[in-house]
Amino acid sequence: MKLKVPVLLITILLGLIVLSGHLRAASSDPEAVLPNRVSKKELASIEKKYPNVWNHIKYYRATRTVHITVKFKDKQNTNNYYKKQITIPRNTIVNGDKSIVYYSRNKANAEFTFDASTFSYKMLKPVLTSQMVQPDAKLSAKKMSSINKYFVRVKRPSFMPAYSTGALNKYLGDHVKFSPFFPSTNRLKITPDGYIEYARPNSNAQYTYQLFNLVPNAYVKIQKFRVKNNTRYLYYSHHLKGVSDRRVATSGRAQYRLTVKNLHRPFTMFDGDQGALLMSQYRIGKTTYYTRSGSFSA
Repeated sequence: MKLKVPVLLITILLGLIVLSGHLRAASSDPEAVLPNRVSKKELASIEKKYPNVWNHIKYYRATRTVHITVKFKDKQNTNNYYKKQITIPRNTIVNGDKSIVYYSRNKANAEFTFDASTFSYKMLKPVLTSQMVQPDAKLSAKKMSSINKYFVRVKRPSFMPAYSTGALNKYLGDHVKFSPFFPSTNRLKITPDGYIEYARPNSNAQYTYQLFNLVPNAYVKIQKFRVKNNTRYLYYSHHLKGVSDRRVATSGRAQYRLTVKNLHRPFTMFDGDQGALLMSQYRIGKTTYYTRSGSFSA
């Protein structure tokens, strides 16, 4: 019994050291601000005043196999780039935006700009090296009809959180400052093509683009899902290291289940100018995460 007290004290001290490390990291960021809890009444007022406050994420399905060029920045020198070709298989869901870009008064191109930050590791894996960060990709054509042959608009996959690109970061608490633009805590990423990725930030990162590697610490393919009220249940074949999932079967492709619950506890963060970002909170397993869901200007 005498050994229990020192062990408990050591555990508490270790926890305080880890927390203080998070606090120092957050407070050292010049853009770090405190989250501002929003009540239901305040949220209703924001929605009324700013009808487009929520993000409008657009999803597209590839109607055939497509090969695109992705440009990556160098992890150590962002003046250097790597251009690599990746394959988007038929029926793959991606995020993006179609637009007409005018280069002169009488000349324009149709463009499909991908949100390459939402590409899954599985999609990028064949070309990735440890030096690659910040992927960027787009398609150009003389007519939009040419792009429409390859990508058609679809509804948001039900396993994706609403108004979010799928990147969620661990929430440290209402009294901890952090950057609204460059999250630096453990990240869970749900991709439009049906993967869950878990990544820890690099402790020795000097710049924001060095915070997360494109190679996650763990990832898994979603085999099936179920939605009930404000909760999504995601099923896959093996334990996803880093999250508190639950084993629900002893064989098959859906042995583990991860619970993703929308807490409906939004908060805002001052964006450093004349507006704010709107964040949503989710309970994933036993951990609270947050994700950017919208923005508005004063």
